[in-house]
Amino acid sequence: MRIAISETKGRVDGPGEGEELSIYEVEGSKYVLVEKLENPAKYARMAKGAAALAEARRRGASAIIVAEIGPRGYEIAKQWGMKVYIYEGYAEEALARLVAGELKEASGPTHGEHHHHEGRALGISEDEYALLLKYTPRGGVAADLGCGAGRLCEALKDMASLVYCVDIDKDALEHVRRIGAPNLVVLNEDVLHTTIPGEAVDVAILANVFHDLADKQAAVREIARILKRGGHVIVIEHKPGSLFGPPSFMKIGPSEVRKYFRDFKEVEYDDLGHHYAIVFEKP
Repeated sequence: MRIAISETKGRVDGPGEGEELSIYEVEGSKYVLVEKLENPAKYARMAKGAAALAEARRRGASAIIVAEIGPRGYEIAKQWGMKVYIYEGYAEEALARLVAGELKEASGPTHGEHHHHEGRALGISEDEYALLLKYTPRGGVAADLGCGAGRLCEALKDMASLVYCVDIDKDALEHVRRIGAPNLVVLNEDVLHTTIPGEAVDVAILANVFHDLADKQAAVREIARILKRGGHVIVIEHKPGSLFGPPSFMKIGPSEVRKYFRDFKEVEYDDLGHHYAIVFEKP
């Protein structure tokens, strides 16, 4: 089993507060340090705990030891199949207790929602941020299709090595250009026909866009073209019946979205309050 520990100066810390992530390989009563790296939570603009969990997951960890964890972090860990262990003290002590069978798996969060909470920075929700973190591989390529003024591009620039920001609205794209990140490629194009190379993208995002596309089948074909095999598409939409978002006759429900992506594999559905998110994988 591979396990991560969030730590600061040798002591177990919170997932979003630890200065380092240590990755250990644990087998029976033995453990060995695989690698120690800077905790990416230090640079996350929001959802810091999710940033640490996502990095631990990328490094192959199926469990994490932390000093505390909030409801959202605990929920994310459970969704990803990661075990959570709570320990206050030194990392070496935590490991010794783990291999001795004395460290019990957490049965819930250790504190309420607003502990170390930073609010809705960047104009995106923590749920959206966590989804981007989960499906954007380290050093990967992302495509925000119908990006508008770059609400998600601002977050994606810190997660991916390259981000295609695509929109037909020239004025909106001026806001994206002002972000000024060198890894953002701004494309004033229709999302149905982009110049993104084939099989170049790890994750494509359609955030409150799919309902507005006249030819949804063409959009799905374009996404299939640009996605790598095993790549993901995240579709976020307002729920039918919600008071927010587009007019009711334009809203699109999960079952209809699934029909268009029937050749993809659905890997996740999330209820985001007034929105929902469905994640599909290209086979």
